[in-house]
Amino acid sequence: MSSSHSKDSLSFLGGRIPPEVESLSKNLKDVDQELFRKILKAVVSALEGKDCTEGMKSIAESSVIPQERLCHIVAGIHRLLSEAIRIPTALLKQETFKEDLKELRIPEDFITDFSSVVFGNRRAALEAAACQKDPHLPTLEELKWRVDVAISTSSLARALQPSVLMQMKLSDGRFQRFEVPVSKFQELRYNVALILKEMNDLEKRSILKIQN
Repeated sequence: MSSSHSKDSLSFLGGRIPPEVESLSKNLKDVDQELFRKILKAVVSALEGKDCTEGMKSIAESSVIPQERLCHIVAGIHRLLSEAIRIPTALLKQETFKEDLKELRIPEDFITDFSSVVFGNRRAALEAAACQKDPHLPTLEELKWRVDVAISTSSLARALQPSVLMQMKLSDGRFQRFEVPVSKFQELRYNVALILKEMNDLEKRSILKIQN
């Protein structure tokens, strides 16, 4: 596939550009690179989970840019970086990222600074902080199962019917145990296989590919 940025390509921001990012180029107009880098540094610190209150206060007090406009700039930079960091670098290539920012009319010098953050040595810290902030459920650490046959039961319908006994160990240390009839287990197996096939089909569709 060609390395040039096609108009039909999907931006790393998805099909709909967030309003904070869409207005960023307008708010960055006439902002010099020194001020931009100070704001960028403060936003990166905030994304890493650090307290940037004093830094932002200093920027607001020393800048001739109106405070409302500064707020829009900070919001736009924060949203842009947050979205970019969520995408693995194996999927989001640096040149594609730069082309997307050009489409958003971000000044060339600022694009270089954005790229340095997203693909530089601070990315690992940003990814780690993003993972901690994202809501998530406990993950599966271990799964044990065995087939059992009920010999003695109050229900004649269940007598001598096999079932699958399953035990899950979760990442938070909890154990979950449950019993699944063989028929339901086969239904579960079929649906999981179907979902995996549909995910594979989606990955093959070019419209969902972020890289060229």
